[in-house]
Amino acid sequence: MESTTVRNIPSNLPEVEFVDTDTEKLVNKLIAGYEEKTKRKLYPADPVRAFILWLADVIIQERVLINESAKQNLPRYAKGTNLDSLSEIFHNVQRLEPEAAKTTLRFTLTKTLTEDFIITDTMEVTVDGTINFETVGHIIFKAGADYADVPAVCTTAGEIGNGFVPGQVDKLVSDEFLYFNEVQNITETTGGSEAEKDAAFYNRMRESEESYTTAGSRGSYIYHAKSVSSQICDVSAESPQPGVADIKIMLHNGKLPDGDLLKQVETYLSADDIRPFTEKVTVTRPDTEEFDINIKYFVSKGKEASTNEIKQAVGLAVENYILWQTSKMGRDINPSYFNAMLMESGIKRVEITNPGFTEISKGSVAVVNSCNVVFGGVEDE
Repeated sequence: MESTTVRNIPSNLPEVEFVDTDTEKLVNKLIAGYEEKTKRKLYPADPVRAFILWLADVIIQERVLINESAKQNLPRYAKGTNLDSLSEIFHNVQRLEPEAAKTTLRFTLTKTLTEDFIITDTMEVTVDGTINFETVGHIIFKAGADYADVPAVCTTAGEIGNGFVPGQVDKLVSDEFLYFNEVQNITETTGGSEAEKDAAFYNRMRESEESYTTAGSRGSYIYHAKSVSSQICDVSAESPQPGVADIKIMLHNGKLPDGDLLKQVETYLSADDIRPFTEKVTVTRPDTEEFDINIKYFVSKGKEASTNEIKQAVGLAVENYILWQTSKMGRDINPSYFNAMLMESGIKRVEITNPGFTEISKGSVAVVNSCNVVFGGVEDE
């Protein structure tokens, strides 16, 4: 599921239009100009009027293109490489590159050896012949052991390598080595992410204004933490006591970070040119507040034929609500927002037993525990 990140555009900035795209105004102007030049009145059925309408349509399309092209010079509208080019006005902030998924592979031998056995070659293991993982470092079988664990990285960057549970990465692509028996991943493959999306990149460009300080400002820590990985979508920076910076990070789609990423961020933030000399930095997962979903929805009598479609729409609304609710720290559990999303699915009404409104503190995030959605039947208007 794609991230829900949006551009945090300051509310005091006006919408920008470089040229007018009002079709009616242009048509009136063209007709008035024609009548002035020819001294002839244009009636609705006049063929010349039809030509002017066609001409106005062409001009408006060109004006729309001019508007869009001109807007690419403004960071809040720019997309893709245009936004990349504008990064030079924000301290040359670079778009974060895609990252490859990681896992741990276990290689098993056909016999237990009496001496250490080392494989120095990079070994490649696949899921299906398309998604492959390469070992990082030597594979060392200790004396008396018949297996060795080694970290591995997907050969294709991006989310494509995520989500393979233990045992699914199990086909050796490289040539078999002496005593080789089998191989499989013993941890789920995680950590793969796509290149930073435009909205996230724009928001981080604005946050980069905080990066000039090493006084330990909240904004500085948030910017630098997000600069470590495009997986990170939300950062909380607090100081529970003098001299301590408590940083919590979240990933896109409500996912929590693993230990490796937490350590990576902590190391980055602890650098002398980022962290104030006397400050201690800790980076952890957010605290979690579990909640349940229990709802019963009803459909109007006139919509019985669309019950299956409405059921699918309700399911999508529930998914979208869970994604919204669990994707940001400090976001209160809000059944009113849930109700509004459900009503857009075409139902008549909904009874929300859970969740109830719950305040979520800074550095905490709501996490769904169970989800129960019941169709209550058809009712009269």
